[in-house]
Amino acid sequence: MRDFDDLTGLERGVNLNLLAERHGRPVVVRVYLPRVTPQRLADLQRIRGLLRDAGTPVPALIPSVDEQPWFSIAGRLVEVEEFVAHDAHMDTWTRLDAGMPLLGRIHTALAGVDASAETRYPDFANAVDATDALATTARGVARIRSWGVSVSRDVRRMCDEAEELADIVAAAEAASPPTRRQLVHGDFWDNNVLFRSGNVAAVIDFDFLGHRPRVDDLALTLFFTDLTLTPLEEERIPLLRRLVDRYESGLDHPLTPEERAAIPAALARQQLWAFGHITRLDEASARGLAEVLVGELRRTLPIARHLERWRVAFT
Repeated sequence: MRDFDDLTGLERGVNLNLLAERHGRPVVVRVYLPRVTPQRLADLQRIRGLLRDAGTPVPALIPSVDEQPWFSIAGRLVEVEEFVAHDAHMDTWTRLDAGMPLLGRIHTALAGVDASAETRYPDFANAVDATDALATTARGVARIRSWGVSVSRDVRRMCDEAEELADIVAAAEAASPPTRRQLVHGDFWDNNVLFRSGNVAAVIDFDFLGHRPRVDDLALTLFFTDLTLTPLEEERIPLLRRLVDRYESGLDHPLTPEERAAIPAALARQQLWAFGHITRLDEASARGLAEVLVGELRRTLPIARHLERWRVAFT
């Protein structure tokens, strides 16, 4: 959760979460981007309510003074929810071990739940669908290369590596497309999973909720875990495989062998979402992200190059 003192976050492409006080108690005031419509917000609130009913620790909504689920300010939708006290995020192996079964329970609760088209397929997400990965990568790489001779040798090599990764993943997933699509959280990681005294206290930030293969949602968590915690190479697969097993422990319907085999390609594909982001950023921000991707591709490309080894390990 980000706290801001003004509305500048809305110009940076993120919803705004403000810590406020109501009747002497802390609350979170969330100001949505203009692209979030009443229909999508109604779906998000309904889905969060369904998850609360299923036992997921999702903060409760607080109606407005006229008992409405939201109100608007300057054309932006605003909602208020309870503030959940916490002392940590899901950003260590121990807390991931505790949190991953909850992702499985969320997927179980959302299986079969429907929503409007704009909720199922939002216009922005921090993931890229298997069918869009090649085109998304090509657009991002084209923008980077358009900067010409100012592009460093490392960034030029990174663009080549991104194209290689996209080609490998596209071929693998064309032969065996991801299955079991449903509504998923969309960003189950770090400060969206709050802990208190070692236990999950709340799951927040459903802004990227959408309709995708459940293994894509799992792969997002694995991807950011791998990049952030950077396990040693000999520990990498066993540690990530354990998180998959922990996730599966929360499912009513276990992962099929085909789904487990699809996880490594989905994990590698998650890297490519950033190339779609590059096409949306101003030039200075896009150049900064391209430099970051140099190191990320060096870590992610070997997964694609050794997909079969990863598939065997995960199944």
